[in-house]
Amino acid sequence: MSSPPALEPGRPEPDPAERLAYSIDEAAQLTGLSRDLLYDEMRRGNLTYLKVGRRRLITRRHLQQFLGDTNS
Repeated sequence: MSSPPALEPGRPEPDPAERLAYSIDEAAQLTGLSRDLLYDEMRRGNLTYLKVGRRRLITRRHLQQFLGDTNS
């Protein structure tokens, strides 16, 4: 397993809310919803996700749609 790329010196770490996609754990932490609920909603087809290799990623747009925020 490789480590994440190093940030450029002097460049701040990106705000998690501005990222384009999140892991299930990140989406749960960001929204305050449980991992189990997110997995259940993905299984039911209510929460769209991307499969990248073995990982499931939830895009910011899909998370906003799921939460009912259509203004962003």
